[in-house]
Amino acid sequence: MKKFISLTKLLFVQQYRVKPTESKKRRGGTIATYIILAVCFAPMLVMIAIAMFGLGKLSQGLEEGGAGVCAMLIFMSQGAVLLFGIPTLISNVFTVKDADKLLFLPIRSSTVFTAKLTVAYLNEVITTAVMLVFMLLPFGIGYSAPVGYYLLLLLGLFLIPLLPMLIGSIIAIPLSALITKVGKNGVVKTILQTVMFFLIMAVYLFVMYELGFMDGSVEEDSTDIAQILLDKLQSVSVMVKYVHSNYTFANAMLATTFTVFIVNLLIAIAENVLLLGLVIAMALPFYHWMLTKSVEGGGSRRRKTAKSNLQVKNQGVVKELIFTDLKRITRESQIGFQSILSLIMLPVMVVIFYLAFGMSAGEEGKLIDVLKQFELYQIIAPLIFVTYMSMLGITSNIFGLYPISRENKSIYLVKSLPVSFNKYLLSKVILATAVMLISDFLTCLLIVILFGVKWYYGLAMLCVMAMLSFGGMCITTLVDLKSPKLGWTNFNQSLKNAKNSWIGLLIGLVTSLIVGIVGGLFVILWYFTKSGWYVLLIMWLAIIGVCVAFAFVCYKIMTKNAQKYFEAIEP
Repeated sequence: MKKFISLTKLLFVQQYRVKPTESKKRRGGTIATYIILAVCFAPMLVMIAIAMFGLGKLSQGLEEGGAGVCAMLIFMSQGAVLLFGIPTLISNVFTVKDADKLLFLPIRSSTVFTAKLTVAYLNEVITTAVMLVFMLLPFGIGYSAPVGYYLLLLLGLFLIPLLPMLIGSIIAIPLSALITKVGKNGVVKTILQTVMFFLIMAVYLFVMYELGFMDGSVEEDSTDIAQILLDKLQSVSVMVKYVHSNYTFANAMLATTFTVFIVNLLIAIAENVLLLGLVIAMALPFYHWMLTKSVEGGGSRRRKTAKSNLQVKNQGVVKELIFTDLKRITRESQIGFQSILSLIMLPVMVVIFYLAFGMSAGEEGKLIDVLKQFELYQIIAPLIFVTYMSMLGITSNIFGLYPISRENKSIYLVKSLPVSFNKYLLSKVILATAVMLISDFLTCLLIVILFGVKWYYGLAMLCVMAMLSFGGMCITTLVDLKSPKLGWTNFNQSLKNAKNSWIGLLIGLVTSLIVGIVGGLFVILWYFTKSGWYVLLIMWLAIIGVCVAFAFVCYKIMTKNAQKYFEAIEP
């Protein structure tokens, strides 16, 4: 037991280990960044909590009580836990990349597996805690739940992640086997991970459709919004009974008598213990098989010839650097999947928004069709989309967030190449810009097609998103160049430890706020000038001008300071 606890502590701390800050000034800047981000996230978290509180109030009118709705919220929380837990199960448990280090320890392989699974479980407990605080806790307050509800929230921290662990293992085991089968073929690994992501998204949307949240099935004579939501909740509370472990635990949380409380609690604990047993019974033999394959040199048996694919030409150094970097990203599955995900994130969000706005609005038809009838729609909708998608694009662009960190130890080799740093930096900028431009183009195209936004507004949105993405990428490139995360064995660790994504989010929030203020002022002016078209033309020219200035200033800041930061990078 002592060895198990020590190894679990080591693996857990190693996963979140960060380098100590070098000065009080940097420490103060880090604290200030987190405070600003907390302030930015606070309104969204408060809105979620208020919505859950209202849901609790509304659930008091259900004939069968709020246990079904509570079970639904538990199920939704488990969906978030599953989404973040699958990568951890694959990378930290089943891929056994550290077998050459751990096998030399005086510890049984089953103990190593248990420690790894415990670390993955603790990660899911952390995600569960966030979901409970902002979903189930406000729901209980709104529902006027008994004291036992709040006490069982603590127990729920440890029971709720067990079902996602079982489902995650069912998904991760065959995927890990396929990754091992293809060996070192990073391109195939990246494709497999991307396909799996789309499958999970498709299953999630299908489940939401079956639960009645995306089919728009509302009675035509229903005019009371509260009654419509109540009918939805009533139908959902019946369907979630099939997830029996959640339903019994929800019944125990909202029980008003001791008999109902203790019976449902014991059943819920027994069912979750059974889930844990299934996880271990399924995962342990597979871990041993993966360990054997790793020790025996399993995977691809193809022999690779020692030839270089980098051919630097006198007139095409930047071009060769770009294509070499791109090929390296696609071959490294850890980076490749994250990069592709950042490319498709924006178009996927547009499709999800369309499904949400495709809900029925009674006799008027779909909600999106109702909104299109208003004259302000063609003015407000592009502004809302461009501000939100620009923020999301700056935050998710792996090419621009981690241009140096994803090089890992190869950056030291780059410093010794007979290539000027300006060309190296230019190749990074062009690659990140080109990739983000593809994502922005697909996003604007889908907005025009699905939401009926006029095509010239789509072009204006594309210009704004491209300029904001370029400017944000220049700043995040400079930040990553100043303090890169090098020497990683798992790129997900670099993503967690680096502050780049948080700074990117902060930049996205600030730029979105500026664009929103400029656009809002012109919308007010448009309203008081009795729909003057020239006001809208000036509005978009002003927004594009501000974004161009932002991109230019950020590029100058990057080129002015990049050289000295690059020279300061040492092993």
